[in-house]
Amino acid sequence: MFRYAGQDRSYFLALPARYDGSQAYPLVFDFHGFAGRKEALEALTHMGKKGTARGFIVVTPDSLENPPQWNMFGSPGQPDDFGFVHALVADLERRLCIDPKRVYAAGHSNGSAFSAFLVCTKPYLFAAVAMVSATTPAGCPSRVAPSVLAIAGTADPLVPYAGGSVGGSSVQIPAARTVIDGYAKRYGCDPSPKQDQAAKGVTRLRYQHCTGGLEVVLDTVVGGTHYWPGGADAVSDPTDSAAGKTFAATDEILDFFARHRRP
Repeated sequence: MFRYAGQDRSYFLALPARYDGSQAYPLVFDFHGFAGRKEALEALTHMGKKGTARGFIVVTPDSLENPPQWNMFGSPGQPDDFGFVHALVADLERRLCIDPKRVYAAGHSNGSAFSAFLVCTKPYLFAAVAMVSATTPAGCPSRVAPSVLAIAGTADPLVPYAGGSVGGSSVQIPAARTVIDGYAKRYGCDPSPKQDQAAKGVTRLRYQHCTGGLEVVLDTVVGGTHYWPGGADAVSDPTDSAAGKTFAATDEILDFFARHRRP
């Protein structure tokens, strides 16, 4: 439990089994989606279990709203979630041995969009961001450029891969490829991405030779729905594709984070 702005904030903290404070460890935040909770997210992503096995400290926090959601636009009168996360990072850095150049944000859906806004918010603590099921356009000032990984399903009924209305609302979004092309252009990457397969049924576009060694990646899960790829919800969804059910999104994210540090 962490008290911020007069409210108790709940989070899971997972440490590597051999953590003893003798070396600096990378730190990963994993943010749940709309109406989600930390327990359900960890059960789907296993970020804490998999991350700590690879030497990451993993934090999985809860939002406060009812239904739970992250205040990704920083709206007045709602919880200051950006301030909460920044304060929590500072608290963890006081109590644990954390590498300040290897702090990362990942999230699903509403948590994905929140992550994208978070890494562009002062004091700019994050080396990279991973967005799952909500590919959010770049919003950082010119001198701030965390590496970007987006994972999106082509059959997502809530956040359409090809762009359009979010969840049947009046909110309109661009196509995932358009958003990622925007990151690549902003980061000065080679405009012709390298294409390969992250897994069977998952096309990976990797924009390389970006300014400062940055990287921009889009993993397209063919036939994937809104669920976290490889998670229990995806496995039980009869409309999800084989790729959506089997692609280990968490492993892909941890691989991506391991390649990047803040300059």
